[in-house]
Formats: sequence, C-alpha cells, structure tokens
Amino acid sequence: MLKRSHIPSYLVLAAMAAAVLSACGGGGGGSSATSTPVATAPTPAPVTAGVSTVAGTVTGFGSVIVDGVRIDDSTVAAGKELDDGTVQHVELKLGQHVEVQHDGQLVATLVRVVAEVEGAVSAVDTTAGTLTVAGQTVAVNTDATAGPVTILEGYASLSAVQVGDRIEVHGIAKTDATGKATVQATRIEKAGATADTADHVDGLVANLSTSAHTFQVGSLLVDYGTAKVLPAGATLANGVGVHLAIPLGTVAAGTAVKATVVKVRDHKAEAGAKDSELGGAISAVDAGAKTITINGVKVDLSSATYDQAGKSFADLKVNGYVVVKGSYGTDGTLKATTVVLRGAEQSKDKQVELHGSVANFVSAASFTVRDVQVDATGLTLDAATCGTAQLANTLQVEVTGVLSATGQVKASAITCEKAGDAHAILARVGTASKVDTTAKTFALTTEKETLNVQWSDVTLFRDATADALAGKKLEVQGTNSGGVLHAIKIVGQHD
Repeated sequence: MLKRSHIPSYLVLAAMAAAVLSACGGGGGGSSATSTPVATAPTPAPVTAGVSTVAGTVTGFGSVIVDGVRIDDSTVAAGKELDDGTVQHVELKLGQHVEVQHDGQLVATLVRVVAEVEGAVSAVDTTAGTLTVAGQTVAVNTDATAGPVTILEGYASLSAVQVGDRIEVHGIAKTDATGKATVQATRIEKAGATADTADHVDGLVANLSTSAHTFQVGSLLVDYGTAKVLPAGATLANGVGVHLAIPLGTVAAGTAVKATVVKVRDHKAEAGAKDSELGGAISAVDAGAKTITINGVKVDLSSATYDQAGKSFADLKVNGYVVVKGSYGTDGTLKATTVVLRGAEQSKDKQVELHGSVANFVSAASFTVRDVQVDATGLTLDAATCGTAQLANTLQVEVTGVLSATGQVKASAITCEKAGDAHAILARVGTASKVDTTAKTFALTTEKETLNVQWSDVTLFRDATADALAGKKLEVQGTNSGGVLHAIKIVGQHD
C-alpha cells in the first residue's frame, strides 16, 4: 500500500461508513407476559459498487503516476487489448494514455495502454507542428502550460518523421481554432516491424448516419456497416467515444474506410464507484447546466469543489487541461466532487515525478530513474533527506522536474527516500546466475552484493528472456520483501 504522504490531499479517499440496520419492538402498558412480534425489516439487496478507475496520461513512476495520481501497479502487468480481445503485455512509458482500474485505495487491479492513433503518416507539416495519421490531425506540443509536452521516441525531431512511417500516437482530444478535432500528442513512437495488422483510431463519433452506416472521427469517414460493434447491444450516437480497427492501407482522403471493429466506451462498469478520476482537455462548456465534456464524457460540476484556491467554474475554458474526480452515473455522466486545473495551474518545475533507484550513473548530467533519463546538472540534493549522500547508483530518490521532447527530465528537485520501504521500487544491475525457471528465481551479483531475485507472470522482460538469463548482465527493478527482490521489470544490458 502506498503511504498517504505520497498521495495528493485531494485524492485521499473518505472512509466508507457501514450502514447498520436494526429492528426494535416493545409492549404497551398491558399485563400480557408475551410481547407482540415485530416484523423484521427485509434485508436489502446488496449494492454492487462500480469499478474505480483512473484515466489519463502517464506523468511519472512510483509505481505509476497518472496526471499526478500515484497508483500502486506492482501486482499487475500493463497490457494492450488487441482486436480479438486478447491482451499483449507492454511496457509503461511517459506520455502514454492509460486506463487503470483500482480497488478504491489506489492499488491497481488492471492497467490498459490505449493509443489514440496507430497508423501510417500521410502528411508532415513542420511549420504548423502537425502530422496526419489515419485521417487524424496530430499536433506536437512544446508548451507545458497547454498540457503534457510531446515525447518523441524513434525520432530526434518532428522533421525526422517521414510520410509512410507507421507510428503510435498517445494524446488528448482538443479542438482547434476552426472547430476541427485534433489530437494533441503526449507521445509519438515509431512502430517496429512487427506492428499490428490493423490501423487504430480512438475518438468521438460525429455526423452519424444510421441509414448509410457511416460516421466521422476527426477527418476520417468510417463505414461501420459490416463492423463488429462491441460490447454487444452498444448504441452509436454523436459524441460517443469509440475505438476503431481498420484494415492496413485502406485510409484514403474522401473515401469511407470499412471498420472491422467498433468498440463503444459506455462507462457502465464504472457506475456507482465513488472514486473514479478522468484527465483530459475540455471540449465543451455549458455554463447554465454547470457541465463540461472531456473525451466524450459529460462531467457534472454542479456540486464540485476546486482544489486550487480562488478557482471556480468561470476558470474552465475549452481546451483547458483538467483532472476531475467523482462517480459515474448509469447514463455515463461523471458527477464530479473535485476539479484540479493542470497545465497553466501546474507548477512548471514539477511536470514529472519519479520514485526509484539511481541507475546507469555516469554523472549528474546523465543517469536514469525508472528507465527515464535524468539531468541534474547544478542541482544540490535535499540536505534534510539525503544528508551527506551523493548521486550514485542504488541511491533511492524522488525526482521532480521538467520533461523534454526526448523524454529526458531536467531535475528541479531531488530528495532521498528509504530503500527499505515496502512500496519502494529498487533498481539493481548485475550478472545473473543459479537460474531456476521452474521456481522463477535467480541470483543477481552486483558490484556490492548478491541478491535473490524472484520473477512472476506479471514481470516484464525487455531485451532478455526467462530461458536465457544465466550469465547475462541485467537491470532488475522490483520491490524488496523478506530479503528477496520481487522483479517488476528485467532488462538486458549492453556493454
């Protein structure tokens, strides 16, 4: 369980009080020795609470941090749901859009990575800072006051992106000055040679024609006449969020593409949960009804409080970046209890938060925490928590800072944490030996010690496989319990 000191005050959950039902009865002033039986109140049917969720952008690790909300994901593997319903194990990265289910105490039970667009680039406009992918306009963001900045992986800059490249885009839905829907990218990643066999688009239905069986998502005209619509019985309507699968190479300007799968987001499973959170850009504001719309979800703010002093409904604008907390109703509306304005209202030097061990240390200008490159040039460690400690491998730290387009964090503050805390994510580099694939264990010999490592079915392997660990140089990230390092991630190292 994460310490409450690491969770923002506005996210601390109120304790749920148990309702106690009792039946009572009594006699009058008569002399009868027997009392009149009192009918027992019927036992109410159990109420099934909805699934608690957090949806938004990964802004840090410790375990995983989504729009500033710290969630313990140490017992679940992040996955990407494929078109056939199977789940592919994937690595969490800064800037990804994720949907997390949790137990109401911010301990994850399910983590899904959901890209907004996956497809081939059809146009690059370096002047406007935009791409066109699968009929969607994708804007690169370099201004932290407008939301998370765009991270590029596989490219040094936007100008390196080529028409025909297949990319994966994570981002937030916005509307440009002309009213056109755009995706403001939080992450653009070049897809590998083993990419999916279909293009994918996540967005909102517009211009629905039930007679022609067509609708639009952004500039993409979609023919859903032969598509499998999920979940069974789901209804399409303008403004509804959908996730589309489209055969590769079929996107062409002015021509309807035939979707193979249309998944409708209805939030029915979340109805009733008191602790769901949603982050994103505002696409509509209704001052009379005190509602806003975020990624197709209507949010009722009539009873909401604002986490920042002096803020109110009047401060909410279209394209403003917010995080809301509340409960989904059966109609899909999110009844908000708390609103947090991010972007311009967010501390500019605390865009990213990392908790973990220093690894791959070369100098203050070059080391990693949770696989994220960090530059702490000119920074002094917090004396109250670090004492005389210096930056070095295995030092347990919290890093806050500013994110660059390359994914590097320019640190603004570094404090030290205790490696012995149960929730602390340790990183150790060494050579593996005594591998037991049945017990899923091995010994890791580092420069200072030999550790016993245990992996599990949710452990992520990168540049390494479970059946070829012996003699390999590895970085192991995990939690320490009972003298055993329980691996969350095992990464092969290259000298």
